[in-house]
Amino acid sequence: MLATAGITAPTLERTRGFSEPAAPPWIAPSGDGGGPRGGGALAALAGMPFSTRFCSWTGLSGRRYVFSVYPASSCPAFCNAVLLAAARDGLGPRRVVSARLTGAFPEPVVARAQRELRGFGPNLEFHLHLLPSEPADRAAAIADLAIAPR
Repeated sequence: MLATAGITAPTLERTRGFSEPAAPPWIAPSGDGGGPRGGGALAALAGMPFSTRFCSWTGLSGRRYVFSVYPASSCPAFCNAVLLAAARDGLGPRRVVSARLTGAFPEPVVARAQRELRGFGPNLEFHLHLLPSEPADRAAAIADLAIAPR
């Protein structure tokens, strides 16, 4: 606690990193049944009108990464972001079909992903993870979220 002039307020510790540790085994995933690696809704946003705008994916390391969800046709082009393309078959779980970095010039990367993956039609979503600030952290996130055989 920080005490100044008789006022106490909790202090926040900043941690280096861009994801939260793996969830304890007693926390059940919520939402749309995103499967063992994720794509599921965030429990903290359950019942909120914007809850479908966010989801989490679990990397091979067990780390969870929070993503903003956009229709593929209207995904904004953010610099230096992790971009996952996720497809859905009906109301089933999401599955990652592409993972890439947007880099310093994101517009061509997003446009290329839209063009290459248009065969998925309206079932395609683009998920953006914006938190890694260092190139090495973004590369590590992409490697951790790599498409792995199930």
